[in-house]
Order: sequence, then C-alpha cells, then structure tokens
Amino acid sequence: MNYTIKLGIIFDMQPETRFISQTFDKTDLMRQSSPNWAYEATYTLLPQALEGKNSILFLPQIQLSYAIRNGGILYEVSSPKGTISVGVVEELEDKACFGHTKLKEGMAVIFDDKKPYSMVTNGRFRAAIVSFPKKAYRELSGELSRHNLEAVEDINRRLQTLLENILKKVEKAPSILDDEAKAAAMEEEVMQTVTSLFEAQTPALPKLTKGEKIALQIRDRIYKRLSKKVTITSLAQGYGVSEQTLQNAFKSLFGFTPSKFLRNLKLNHVRRALIQADPDENAIVHIAKRWGFTHMGHFSRYFTDLFGENPSVTLKRKSDEDETGK
Repeated sequence: MNYTIKLGIIFDMQPETRFISQTFDKTDLMRQSSPNWAYEATYTLLPQALEGKNSILFLPQIQLSYAIRNGGILYEVSSPKGTISVGVVEELEDKACFGHTKLKEGMAVIFDDKKPYSMVTNGRFRAAIVSFPKKAYRELSGELSRHNLEAVEDINRRLQTLLENILKKVEKAPSILDDEAKAAAMEEEVMQTVTSLFEAQTPALPKLTKGEKIALQIRDRIYKRLSKKVTITSLAQGYGVSEQTLQNAFKSLFGFTPSKFLRNLKLNHVRRALIQADPDENAIVHIAKRWGFTHMGHFSRYFTDLFGENPSVTLKRKSDEDETGK
C-alpha cells in the first residue's frame, strides 16, 4: 500500500509528503520511494535483488528511512543533504558492507552527506535510518561527524525498537504526523535515544583483516574500471596476495566468491548493453564476448539464472518498446 500525506517545507529537504511506503521490484520504483536519497547505479548480484520496500516518514526536522532489500549493490549512495545519519542494522541474512564498514545485526553506524558510499548485500537486509539536520542539532552532529562510518552497538535494540514502533504507529494511522505535538514528541524521543546511545559508547571502526581491506580496494576499483581483462589471478598478483586470500576476504565481506562477484558485475553490464542494442544485429554474441563470455551456453545459463529471462528476451524488449512507442 502507498501512502501520501501533503507537507510543507522541512529544512532543506522540501518533501512533498509526510509518509511514503512502497514496495518495488525495479530501480525506478526504488528511486521514487526514497526521496532525498540518491545513487549512481544498481547491480543485481542475486535473483530478485531489486525487490524490496522503502518507507520514509518526516518528523518536524528529521527524516526516518526504513529499507528492506535483497542481494545486490547500490553504487555511490548519497544520503540526504545537510544531514548526519545513524543507520541501525535490524536484520542481516548473511553479509553486508556499507562503504568500508562490515555490517552486523544490532549495529548502529554513523555516516554523513560529504561523500557517497557503496552498499553490498548478498541476502535479505533490513535497516532503519535516522537523518537529522546538522544545523538543527549542531552539538550532536559535530561530535558524530568525527566518527564517520564508525559504529556502536544498539544496546538491547533500544533504537531499533523505538523506530519500528514509530513506523507501526504511522502505518496504522498516517494522520498522526499531522498532529504537530505528537510528531514533535516522537522526534524528541528519537533524538534522545540516539544521543544516549553515543554517550554510553565510543564509536569504532569494525576490525578488518588485511585481505578484507584489499578486497574493498578491489571492489572500488572494479566498479570504475571493470573490463573483460580483469581476472581473479590478475587482481591477486596486482595486490600481492594469494587467490585464496581474496577468496576468503570476498566471502567474508560480501558472501560471494570473487569469481562470482566479478561474473555477476559483468552480466549486469551485458544486460544494460543488450537493453540499448539494435536487435537486428548479432548483439548477444558480440556483447557477451566484449565482457569476456566466450562460451555462449554457459553465458546464457548465468544470465537467465540471475535475471530470470533469456538474453534474447532482454534484447527483444527494446524492439517491442520501440514499436509500441514506450
């Protein structure tokens, strides 16, 4: 169910609604359901990776975001401008990594709006995020900004429970957000809980092995300069580590072997190229080989398993849309 409640201007965000709750199975729907958030691209690492749900609600000065997603990559995620955010990992089926932070259930992570970060998950992931304006909460934002991407434990799941209870209240009665006194009381309780959480603990970066640090460098590199020439062997040699070290590090951080991680990234690039290609040309073989897939039988199986359709169907879709004027 989708909710929309009209709203005036809230600091720099200027949202059109107080509450949005929307399931999605496509990138454009994901974008529509997450106002003030942005990302450069998405990559599917598992089937149904783009299925999920976003719920966003606005209190007088803060934005609460609730996200449920399956395995995939959000590349270069940008948080709401002018804010500091605290994200609570509520559910983590297996592995997830945000920026250079290895996530765990029950972790509360600090991040700011100064740069975008990449998010990788290999299974169901659920989080709640508090984004508050630096101008309105100067003392707290100044303190937390010194601990970017560091984390504390959400003791007794106190913050998670509060945020989930707020969401349930709003889902049951969205008009509660029109009551300024009740909305202000909810915001005050959220900010007091966030403050007490960081007063009780010193944020720290989760520890990483040498191999995991290298795996993160490789992840960032191949996002920007991925080609068919990139192999696990070449990466291991280039970074002076063994292939087994990379194997262990990738599985520890992302839940995928480096070979599958690379292959699925390349398949995403193939799919994007097929969507833009001319169906009258020998596009499938040409594009697949461009990305290093030389065995068409294996390529077709990998593609179909990941995206749920044969590459010829993906290629034909653009032709069908052109004919119907979509």
